[in-house]
Amino acid sequence: MNEKQENPIRYLFRFVGEEKGRMTISVILATLGELFGMLPFLAAAMLANEVYAGTATVKSALLWAGGAALGIMMRTFLCTKSSAKSHRIAFTILRNIRRAIADKMRRVPLGIMLETPSGVYKTLMVDNVGKLEDSIAHIIPETPSQVAAMASCLILIFVLDWRMGLASLITLPLSVPSIFGMMRGYGEKMKTYLRSGNEMNAALVEYVGGIQVIKAFGRTGTSFGKFSDAVDFFHDSTLDWWRQCWFWMAVVKAILPSTLLGSLPVGALLYMHGKITLPVFIACIVIPIGFIAPFMKLAFGSEQLTTIAANLKPIREFFAASEQVRPEERVTLCDNSYSFENVSFSYDASKEVLHGVSFRTQPGTMTAIVGPSGSGKSTIAKLMAGFWDATGGTVRYGGKDIQEIPFDQMMEEIGYVAQDNFLFDKSIRENIRIGNPKASDAEVESAAKAANCHSFILQLPHGYDTRAGDAGDRLSGGERQRITIARAMLKKSSVVILDEATAYADPESEAQIQQAVGRLVRGKTLIVVAHRLSTIRNAHQILVVDRGKIVGRGTQSELLQNCPLYKTMWEEHIGAADFKQERSEALC
Repeated sequence: MNEKQENPIRYLFRFVGEEKGRMTISVILATLGELFGMLPFLAAAMLANEVYAGTATVKSALLWAGGAALGIMMRTFLCTKSSAKSHRIAFTILRNIRRAIADKMRRVPLGIMLETPSGVYKTLMVDNVGKLEDSIAHIIPETPSQVAAMASCLILIFVLDWRMGLASLITLPLSVPSIFGMMRGYGEKMKTYLRSGNEMNAALVEYVGGIQVIKAFGRTGTSFGKFSDAVDFFHDSTLDWWRQCWFWMAVVKAILPSTLLGSLPVGALLYMHGKITLPVFIACIVIPIGFIAPFMKLAFGSEQLTTIAANLKPIREFFAASEQVRPEERVTLCDNSYSFENVSFSYDASKEVLHGVSFRTQPGTMTAIVGPSGSGKSTIAKLMAGFWDATGGTVRYGGKDIQEIPFDQMMEEIGYVAQDNFLFDKSIRENIRIGNPKASDAEVESAAKAANCHSFILQLPHGYDTRAGDAGDRLSGGERQRITIARAMLKKSSVVILDEATAYADPESEAQIQQAVGRLVRGKTLIVVAHRLSTIRNAHQILVVDRGKIVGRGTQSELLQNCPLYKTMWEEHIGAADFKQERSEALC
């Protein structure tokens, strides 16, 4: 069956895991509870019969009252047990869905994760999944029990008198126009409501995450306006959705329970003509009141099914996203060199950003990639790290197509240091230890010393046990960068990729980072994406990228002679450096 057509409940039960089978128990308990809930109505009918026959006594009245109380208590007990089990199952399903989403995140191209706003994933994992809980916990066990309760009541009424059975159902056709009115445009309005909630969440995450920039540049009006517009859209779509339902829902709730509209006049007419006895008349008036409540729950349960389907839609779409497929079995690598063979790449089908890129790196050497902003140099680095798969040509590492190398093996080979490396809100020690979870404290501190961050760590309030803050916001850009270099040193990889690693560093931090990088790359293959050309002038090979193509390659001296673009970039870089020096001297 096509996944998009698969029943939402059946799809959810893919994630039931160890709770499989327990939902059956929950359904049985709920069904028994609803059946016990019929006892008060039966007791009332039987007592009415005794009163009519003149055989009622205090003892019999207490007996029927006790039966009614027993029915209420048993219904409460059984439905509570059923609800406890169904909620446990619901939370298990939600936990397994969230784990599956997290696992899926590991398999989709990392570039997709980096380029998708974090608010989208927050909405997916927290909001869309969270909204499933109430529906799973109630609609699954309660639907069969409500059907059982309705069926029991209807069977009993039709056994007593089929004419009274039909009369008790008169409110159903009367409610149909209101139900159609309530459902008109319902699906589209719900989609808009859910989309508006997702957009509001994404706008909130962006607004909170960028509040420092917003305040620094005085953009509070514009940025708050964007968030405010998202909130207004959510408000308006919510009201639009509910305006569609309010009136019709009120009509349905008024008409459906009014079973006396049919059973009372029909029953009175039949009783007056001697067609039914008074006990049957009374029973057929009382019993429909018992089945109308589960019928209404069942009717409005269709709304929960719509909610489940709507919230499952983005989850299914994410699970259906293409993955980077890699083998499990490790391969033999001949060395730690790269080769690009006529590689092309596009982030989507509309625009290609790399065109026929070919080059080789030599083991133990430094290859620098430079070029104007947006030329594709960072994209090349990300293809080397395996964050994306080439859309054309072949990327090889150690003589093997990178797509033939298991993820874990490839990650063992590479240390990747980006310009905006992420630090977790845990201790500095644990942030460094991510490079090697088995490293001792002494090894962590040794790596920190080699990365020129030991001294400033000791000056922090709790030294190595100081928490880095949200995304490392308690540290400067240069400090964060040196900690990520210490992390890479601890990893002991064969290749180090520095993707504009000094972009956010001040001059003092840059010098310390350069020293740390020098220690990091000893005996390793180094790939450097650089915007400060002075840091790569001693590279064994410099690749000049422009508009997705390599327009020059060679050493610094060769490129200054043969590559006009590199020569221009170098002159601009030297001119900027001289200007900074002159400005610094003037300020002093």
